[in-house]
Amino acid sequence: MTNAPFSLYAHIPFCAHKCPYCDFNTYATARVPEAEYVEALKKELQRSAADERFRGRRLGTIFFGGGTPSLLSGAAIDSIIRAADDLFPIMSGAEITLEANPGDVSREKLAEFASTGINRISFGVQSFDDARLKLLGRDHTAEQAKEAVALAHEAGISNVSVDIIFGTPGQLLSDLERDIDTAASLPITHLSTYSLTIEPGTPFFQRQERGLLSMPADGLVADMLERIPELASRHGFARYEISNYARAGKESEHNNVYWIGGDYLGVGAGAHSYVGSARDGFFETGDRWSTVALPQTYIRDAGTSRVISWSERVEGKSLWFEFFYLGLRRIAGVTASNFQKRFGLSMWDTYGDVIRELKGEGFIREEGESVSLTPKGIAVADSVFERFVL
Repeated sequence: MTNAPFSLYAHIPFCAHKCPYCDFNTYATARVPEAEYVEALKKELQRSAADERFRGRRLGTIFFGGGTPSLLSGAAIDSIIRAADDLFPIMSGAEITLEANPGDVSREKLAEFASTGINRISFGVQSFDDARLKLLGRDHTAEQAKEAVALAHEAGISNVSVDIIFGTPGQLLSDLERDIDTAASLPITHLSTYSLTIEPGTPFFQRQERGLLSMPADGLVADMLERIPELASRHGFARYEISNYARAGKESEHNNVYWIGGDYLGVGAGAHSYVGSARDGFFETGDRWSTVALPQTYIRDAGTSRVISWSERVEGKSLWFEFFYLGLRRIAGVTASNFQKRFGLSMWDTYGDVIRELKGEGFIREEGESVSLTPKGIAVADSVFERFVL
């Protein structure tokens, strides 16, 4: 087993209310069972410390996602970080991120978070238009979002990311431009942009089925996707992944672990984990698993084998494909040397025919030993990825 650092993801599934477009494993509650849930997370960390796949390794990044992690107290976040550090020493300068809703934070609470070691915060802003925020079910205003960014800086958290959703009902290209311009004009280091997708089982899906939700035309959404990089670049943000932009040196270290096939441990209800296994220096298999989704069940079963809801082993062609398509999400793409180093295989022998076809169609470009998506390829990325399934 490797001694390389790994990443920790802690899922906090609680929200004050659930947004109508959300299909994540989240639960609206009037009272967060903070003490019980934190204790369950600690049990999971202790159980993982006995797992040979993690034992003796250090943490390179930590990410508190949700849900709404900012609903937890600073003391709760501190307790989780300290427990993780005791079991898997946190590397010096490690990126520790907390997702937060702009309406949930105050100067005092952000100061508490900063004192725990949180050094990066990701605000789920989604829009700077109050009418659109209301449509999306968000409980903050545009002014609160701007104030939240300022308060984070006052608290000493200068590494700030903002999420923006585009392709929302009734949205025009000019509306998106205002959102991006407003976000990028704030003292933030990172910008994530996501196209709204209507998922089955969500209130938005039900509204759409009844003809009560009018989505922008596909062509307009494509225009939005094409326009965002130009807008972000104008403010000094470089695109480094399909949905993500950053100022120089401020790319998300934690998310990059997912895109390069790194190891990560997920704790919390419905959290996912992945660990690759190498033999003679080359990766042959990868283990993936998830915990039970319901918070109360998770609290009850944490620390025992019953907490695992499913697991699978990835190997061979599936392992190569996963590494390759996740790598293609990055603007830098995948290099032949990294593929060879990871699997002991030639990228060109494995995918050369498909790469050449896609290059001829304008979806893939080749630069030196790397291949990456063109803007045309990014627009239909999922369809491009499917072509690499062997």
